[in-house]
Amino acid sequence: MTPVEESRKRSPILIEPHFRCSGEGDRAGAPTLKETVTELLYALNFIKSPTYKLLAINFFFYLLTSAAFVIFSFSYLSLSSFIFTMICVAFLGTVYNSVWFHRYCCHSAYHFKKARYSYLFLWTNPLSFIFREEVDAIPHRIHHEQSERAADPYGPHLGWLGSFLSTELTQRLNTDITARDYELLTSSVSHIGLAENTFEQFKMTGSIEKVTQYLSRVVFAQLFWVVLVYTIGGITFVLAWYASCFIATFLIRDFNWRGHGGNSRHTKKPGWEFDKRSYALNQRSYGYIGSEWHDNHHKYPTSANNGFLPGQIDIAFHVIKILRKCGIVQSYIDSYPRFKEEQLHTA
Repeated sequence: MTPVEESRKRSPILIEPHFRCSGEGDRAGAPTLKETVTELLYALNFIKSPTYKLLAINFFFYLLTSAAFVIFSFSYLSLSSFIFTMICVAFLGTVYNSVWFHRYCCHSAYHFKKARYSYLFLWTNPLSFIFREEVDAIPHRIHHEQSERAADPYGPHLGWLGSFLSTELTQRLNTDITARDYELLTSSVSHIGLAENTFEQFKMTGSIEKVTQYLSRVVFAQLFWVVLVYTIGGITFVLAWYASCFIATFLIRDFNWRGHGGNSRHTKKPGWEFDKRSYALNQRSYGYIGSEWHDNHHKYPTSANNGFLPGQIDIAFHVIKILRKCGIVQSYIDSYPRFKEEQLHTA
């Protein structure tokens, strides 16, 4: 039993949104537009609920990237800046979302040779001002336990908008837990390298990570990337960079719904998709953009390799293998041999 599962037996890890109360059965219906907006406003009201301060800051920063996207699109867009933006989107989606957030923070699919290498990702992560590692990893494990059920913090059962805003609506950590539950939560994310709050500090801030370290590293990451892209292409590339942050984050949020068949189908393609516990799909679009062969991932969640079949190119796994050759990654889990034996019945 994982620490998260053990903790959930005693008290809920995530704050249950108000609209969940009206749901019936195991698969609650999607919230209405009014319910979604009402819950969003409630989640951003850090004056009434001080533990929502970081959540509000993250959402506000995302709105700033959307403003940068608009300014860039109407005033600075050119062929070269467009190409740069698309490269940045692919870089963010593959390296920081798939390699760092998803396969390391959420699933520990590989291990760094030294702790300082995880700090390198932690302190340069440009998306951490929008998605905090702890608020990505902990709800994601619940998502795997409760895929598309009422307790799933994101997915097609919430509708597109509810799933798109799930970080704010359904992924808030519950501070009304016991000290033992908090100890279990911290142990579940200890590999990430966060400077952890005490239990009392967690109850005041709603954050496992010390707020001073969090703010320090996100400011450092923003300065690091802004200086780098400004050196390459001036203010145009700075705006292109933040436009790419907006696009990458939009795609990540959208994937929570689309990657589980919210826009298309709830049936698996024989010989292409194998996980019967979820609606997760192997979609070529997100497979090529972010290495998200999601049906494969749900079937073998701890695998650093998600590309098992011909045509399923897993760029993120190739990045992990390169990091291993460079001595940064010590080991990784590759479930392809297991997939061949269990699904293709070949050794």
